[in-house]
Amino acid sequence: MKRDRLRQYQRRLAPGTPLRAGLDRILHGRTGALVVLGNNAKVQQVSTGGFQLNVDFTPQALRELAKLDGAIILSNDLSRIIAAGVHLVPAGDLPTAETGTRHRSADRTAQASGVPVVTVSASMSTISLFMDGDRHPVETSGQMISRANQTLATLARFVDRLGDILHQFNALEVGEQVTIRSLVLVAQRFEMTRRLSAETQFHIDTLGVEGRLIALQHAELVGEFTGLDGQLATDYSHNLPTPADFTLEPLHSLSAEELLSSQLVAERIGFGDSPYLEAPVHSRGARLLISVGRLPEGLVTKLIDRFSLQELFSVSVSELQQIDGIGAARARLIRDALLRITEAAYARPQAPV
Repeated sequence: MKRDRLRQYQRRLAPGTPLRAGLDRILHGRTGALVVLGNNAKVQQVSTGGFQLNVDFTPQALRELAKLDGAIILSNDLSRIIAAGVHLVPAGDLPTAETGTRHRSADRTAQASGVPVVTVSASMSTISLFMDGDRHPVETSGQMISRANQTLATLARFVDRLGDILHQFNALEVGEQVTIRSLVLVAQRFEMTRRLSAETQFHIDTLGVEGRLIALQHAELVGEFTGLDGQLATDYSHNLPTPADFTLEPLHSLSAEELLSSQLVAERIGFGDSPYLEAPVHSRGARLLISVGRLPEGLVTKLIDRFSLQELFSVSVSELQQIDGIGAARARLIRDALLRITEAAYARPQAPV
């Protein structure tokens, strides 16, 4: 996909990478540059003149070679400088909205060769990436940090909202009142939060060494819902004729508008065509036992294989001890976990500080 390829090269231009360091040196030196980010037969077809170098890439070498007239050609992995002082002569009939000589040449070369081209403008003090017929400004670290912080703040609000919805969902599970509609609401909010998390991670990637603090904050936030999709599959896939059909992955391809359709989401996660949204579904309780009861996954698997969630709330210590590997101390641990679950399900959630 064009979007994925663009993001790949935006990461290569992240602050702290050798390429970005070289471009910043050129920018601060108030000179311009035209850098082809790869080499293939089509690049060679539109290239003439210059000097064949084939030397290791360094930011310092890129800065010095930018003082020459002409383009600099890098290897596909950006580890070597193939040539410098090259005159690029792509076909003049390729469409471009650019007016400057350097930018027109970059745009047409990128279109003709399929290889991204970066320009540094001395007069405007900007760096631009030309790729697939489009121009993408390369933002400064300050601009990128500001954008990342905005996304992180929005993610924090979505995580809080997801937490509120899960608290209400806990009560429905304990009371055995979950319907397809309430399950869909959790799936919708989880997918929205996952998308914002992915967007935040992209900003962290493109920030490079400048994104360390944002990465720490992001890691703390995503810990609140990591693994939720797998837990929901464990708890609710048995409600389908074919349990393997239950998955939240198809939601990744829905548009923002489509994601708001409860009916469509229910269909995509495995409930078939036109499901009745008020139909009850039953949880096996794995998510509650792990996230609220704080029980280890291995123990949870033994419990849900032996008892239903509702049976667990009334099971005795002696019955728990009949399960292989559960002694008196572990049985009391399970009873304490079940008590925490019921108390947490009906406790009023605290307002965010």
